[in-house]
Amino acid sequence: MNYFTTNTYELKREIVTFSKKMANGVNKSTSKFVMDMQYGLAKSGSCLISEISRSLDEDIKLGYTVERLCDNLVNMYQDETETIWNNYLEEVKKNIKDTDNVVLFDDSDINKEYSKKLEDLDRVMDASSTDKRIVNGYHVCEATVLTKNEKQPLSIYSQIYSCKSDSFESKNFYTLESIKAAERVCGEDFTGVFDRGYDDNKIFQYMTKHKHRFVVRLDDARTLLFKGKKKSVEEVSKTRKGKILYKALFDNEEYNLTLSYTKAVLPCNKKEYSLVIVYGLSEKHPMKLLTNIEINDKEDVIRVVRLYLSRWRIEEHFRGKKQEYDFENMRVRTLKSMNNLNMFLTIHLGHIAMISDKINKNLLGIKILYASKSLKKKAIVWLSQIARGIKGILRYAHTGIRDWQKIEKSENIQLELRL
Repeated sequence: MNYFTTNTYELKREIVTFSKKMANGVNKSTSKFVMDMQYGLAKSGSCLISEISRSLDEDIKLGYTVERLCDNLVNMYQDETETIWNNYLEEVKKNIKDTDNVVLFDDSDINKEYSKKLEDLDRVMDASSTDKRIVNGYHVCEATVLTKNEKQPLSIYSQIYSCKSDSFESKNFYTLESIKAAERVCGEDFTGVFDRGYDDNKIFQYMTKHKHRFVVRLDDARTLLFKGKKKSVEEVSKTRKGKILYKALFDNEEYNLTLSYTKAVLPCNKKEYSLVIVYGLSEKHPMKLLTNIEINDKEDVIRVVRLYLSRWRIEEHFRGKKQEYDFENMRVRTLKSMNNLNMFLTIHLGHIAMISDKINKNLLGIKILYASKSLKKKAIVWLSQIARGIKGILRYAHTGIRDWQKIEKSENIQLELRL
C-alpha cells in the first residue's frame, strides 16, 4: 500500500489543506513558509533544519533552502505567529468536547548537555536520566487537552524558556499562562491534572478562585489540616488502609490498586478538599492526590484516580516529540527561533492528534496506520505510529511541496533602446 501514488497524493493534499488553515490571514511568503515547515516536519521526522530542507526536494542548493528557513524562523513577526497559533487553536476547538474537558499540565526539559553557544543557556535536570543529572538546557512548559473520541493529547500551550533570560519572571508565570491558555480554549468548565511539581498554593488558589476542577499529586512533605490538626499527607497515608479495589492500566502495565479518601483543609485558604490515597503504583510510598471534585462514593474516587492516570498521555506526547522528531537535537541558536520551530512542531503534532481522533473513521488515517507497520494493532496514544506511517508514505514522494504552492512569477520586461 505504501507504493501507491494515490496515498502520497492524498497525504500531501491533507497537509496542504491543513497548512492553508493555519496560514489564514498571513502574507503569501509566510503562508508558503508554513506549508514548507508542515511538509518538511512530516516527511523528515526531524527538527533539524537541514533534514527539513532535504525533505522539500527543491531544485536549488541545499544551503539556500537552509538559509531561507532559518531566516524565516528568526524574522517572523509577533503578529504572524499569533495569527498562526490562533488559527491552530480554532482547529483544536473543533476536536474537543464542548464541556467537561480534561487538560494535562506538565513541565519538561531540553537537554543541551554539550552546547555552549546557545542563547541564555540554562541549567536543567535531565528528567530522562536515571540519576537526574543537572545539564545545560532549557525548560519547557506544556498543556494538552484530550480529544473527544480517542482521548489523544492535543497541545494548547508550549513554551521554551530559560531562567537566565532578561524577560524571565518566574516558573509560576508560565504555569499560569498555560492555565489561561486552557481557559481560552475550554472556557471555565475543564479539569486540570497536575503532577507533584505543581504542588503550590498559588495553583490551588487560582484554580479555586476561577472555579476550575483540579487533581494535583501532592509532595510527601505537604501539610494539611485534618480535623483542625496539622499533619503531613505522608503521616496520614500511613494510618489509612485502601478498601476500594481498582485495576488500572498505566504506562502499558496493569496494576491492582487499592484506594482510600478523606477530607482535608488547605491551610493557605482554609477551604476543604478531598485527599485520595492510591496504593499499589509504588512499593515505597502511596500516591497522594488533592482534588476539589466532589466525592460521595467509590465511583467518584475511581474517577479521580483515572483522571490523574490520564496524565500519562502527556508523557507519551513528550516522548514522541523527543524520539520521533529529535526535539532535543534542534540546532537553532536563539530562543525566538527555538520557540517558532517548537510552534510548527506542536502544530504538526496537533494535526497528528486530529487524524488519530478519527483513526477508525478516516480512510487516510487507516492507510497511514497500515504504512507505519506497527507491531500493536491498538495504542493508547497514536502519535508514534501515525508519525512513522506519514514518513513511510512520503518516503516515496519524488517531488516536494512546491508544485502545490501558488508562486507568482513576475514577467521579465527587458527595456529596449531604439536607435
